[in-house]
Amino acid sequence: MNRYLRYLTLNVLLALSFLVGADEVAGGASSDSNVAPIDVSMTYRRLLPLEGGSNFRDLGGYPAADGRQIKRGLLFRSGAMTGLTANDEAYLSQFAFKSVIDLRSDEELDLYPNHWAKRGNLNYIHRSYSIMDMMKEVASHKAEQPSEAPAMYLHMMEFLEPQLSLYFDTLLRGEVPAVVNCSAGQDRTGVTSALLLSALGVERELIIEDYLLSTDFRRPRNEKGDVDLAAAAETNAFAAMMLEYGQDEDDALPSPLVTEDGTPFIVLTLTAIEQRHGSVARYLENELGIDPQKLARLRSLYLQ
Repeated sequence: MNRYLRYLTLNVLLALSFLVGADEVAGGASSDSNVAPIDVSMTYRRLLPLEGGSNFRDLGGYPAADGRQIKRGLLFRSGAMTGLTANDEAYLSQFAFKSVIDLRSDEELDLYPNHWAKRGNLNYIHRSYSIMDMMKEVASHKAEQPSEAPAMYLHMMEFLEPQLSLYFDTLLRGEVPAVVNCSAGQDRTGVTSALLLSALGVERELIIEDYLLSTDFRRPRNEKGDVDLAAAAETNAFAAMMLEYGQDEDDALPSPLVTEDGTPFIVLTLTAIEQRHGSVARYLENELGIDPQKLARLRSLYLQ
């Protein structure tokens, strides 16, 4: 019954957030001093109600290891945050975010800097690299599996292992709430989040479901802001890539993250990891140094 009541309460709060505005539901001071403030982590189901956000959502609430679940309000994932409004920043301030782990390249950061992280004096974690170098690394392996997105993911992960290590190190230090992001919040962030959910003992079906939510939760217009891509493309390789793949169109819709036969990319990616390493846990230990002790710490910090 408690679980059911909590579910009903969560849906009522979600409805209120859309009816009267998230800032009023979550952060406005009550005129009745006897009314307790609402927990901001209960003002949404999964996607945060942001005006200029894209794919900014909470990984909390999923059932995890040992019958526990992931704590809400601590672990977030997102696309680019260039479109966040003043109202969005006021709403996010209620979480007391500590860290942003930005997986984007130097070219992406030059085009779309994270102003919120700077203004909020957050721990901004980023390792410098060129997206062109990453794409060259991926392209160099195309002969092995010419058109397989999972192969692209695997080679991308190898290239981004320093960033993945920074992400897990941040979580192990307890520097949360934290949000990890890339440009769309679906590929680099999608794989990163799948690894974290696996580490926390979330079932594969839910990991896949979380991965696929990006198609529904992305808002490409918010990701690209008001940058003139045609002008920026003269000096910025990422802007040129966006133009090449049609991401400059205002009505562009996210492409489903599945193969032609409907298999989610993340399914094939995790399967390939298991084939190479025996398990995702073994990959985490072999490549990122997440040994059993660190795995236990992650679960003690983020499960309840």
